[in-house]
Amino acid sequence: MISAKGIQSLFLIIGLCWLPGSAAIAASKPAIAPVLVIVIDDLGDNRGRGLAAINLKGKITYAILPHTPHAKALAKKAHQLGKEVILHAPMESKSGLRLGPGALEQRHDSEQLKSILNSDFDSIPFVSGINNHMGSLLTEDRQKMNDVMGIVHQRNLFFLDSVTTPKTVAWKVAREHGIPYLLRDVFLDNEQNEEYIHQQFKQAVKEATKKGYAVAIGHPYPETIQYLEKALPIIEQLGVKLISASELIRLRTGQPLLLAKEQQHPCDQYEGHCLPESVQPDSANSH
Repeated sequence: MISAKGIQSLFLIIGLCWLPGSAAIAASKPAIAPVLVIVIDDLGDNRGRGLAAINLKGKITYAILPHTPHAKALAKKAHQLGKEVILHAPMESKSGLRLGPGALEQRHDSEQLKSILNSDFDSIPFVSGINNHMGSLLTEDRQKMNDVMGIVHQRNLFFLDSVTTPKTVAWKVAREHGIPYLLRDVFLDNEQNEEYIHQQFKQAVKEATKKGYAVAIGHPYPETIQYLEKALPIIEQLGVKLISASELIRLRTGQPLLLAKEQQHPCDQYEGHCLPESVQPDSANSH
């Protein structure tokens, strides 16, 4: 098990952080410290896991599934703690995973889709934005994304593309509608073990130090929460500032965003929801 001190030491060894007192590093340090957004997806079904995630220190953004048993209570708790809440909108995927209530599917016509999405938004208080839950099929469909972004624009919200397919057009359609948008850079926990999560967290910090910002998405798995409980208190010592998704939107207004990346992990086919080999997509519950 990696301790908080061990996490810091590993970052120092590989040189991913900027430390004061080093002239060479200070000379290359930008005027504004690099920033990292961490989004915890899939809140709403499990109260205990949801509360554990919300009680993490720092400006984490919480993506809550609509019409789930604990969605409203968790949103209210996050808001009370000054945390950001967004809608985690279930969208049809190619993998056949179950989506849960409030799902947006390709079979829905324009009016049905808009009605479902409005109901999803109304089911969760204090929402400031939206990201897609799965959605490898729907986010490649420009017409469906036009319907989605029409509602997002009406509600004056932002859109975070979870990038569950490299062929996503969601962020492009958001841009066409004049909607502030972001793209996911790293999935933290395709594998639910500490070493993998640590490597992904390092990758997120590396992305942030390289381009000035990064967006990482994780889930309320016990392994993820336990790792972040140790990593978040020392994140500023790594030369990176933790901010909410909407804060990054404000910082990046008018700047171009990077294109979606190719999938890099076998579990990407399950869109950030890695499954044991014995579990078939059509029988699995969404997390």
